[in-house]
Amino acid sequence: MAGRFIVFEGIDGAGKSTLIEGISEILTSRGEDVIITAEPTDGPIGSIIRAGEIKNISQNAEALLFTADRAFHTQQMLRWKKSGKTVLCDRYYASTVAYQAANLGGTESEKEWLKEINRPVVTEPDITFLLDIDPEKSMRRVNNRGDASKFEKIEYLRKVRSNYLELAREKGFKIIDASRTGEEVLKEVITIIGE
Repeated sequence: MAGRFIVFEGIDGAGKSTLIEGISEILTSRGEDVIITAEPTDGPIGSIIRAGEIKNISQNAEALLFTADRAFHTQQMLRWKKSGKTVLCDRYYASTVAYQAANLGGTESEKEWLKEINRPVVTEPDITFLLDIDPEKSMRRVNNRGDASKFEKIEYLRKVRSNYLELAREKGFKIIDASRTGEEVLKEVITIIGE
């Protein structure tokens, strides 16, 4: 059986991790060999990003690190897919464009640069889901799980959300209303995957 490459995008608190776990359980119960992965990865470059080991790094340099991590990760995911596995990826190139563009100021030239540096290293997923949610609601979820956040982050996440929605229209992502219950979101997404 041919494998699949499925990506889940969305701002912090959109419910990606919970959804991916639910999708994995359902697909595994149907006999699919499922791999859950995420970006940044746990690999050498992704670990540096996650640990925040490079102090005072510029936004451009950070975007290049994300892209370098992705170059390795993409090849790994394509090998898994080729071997018949279903790959569920928590964030991919759209995250770099959405988040880094918000950090860089969000101009069209900055967005184009971010897309351009990713173009040689990415492959289009079989389907990308954008879990769309209002940042105020997403931050309430984040705060409820005990993660630290600042009020200013809502304004930043509004920019990120806007970037995501722009990309979703451009690339044909499936936009999912993530403000609903986890069960409702899971039901809709598993139906789309089944189709």
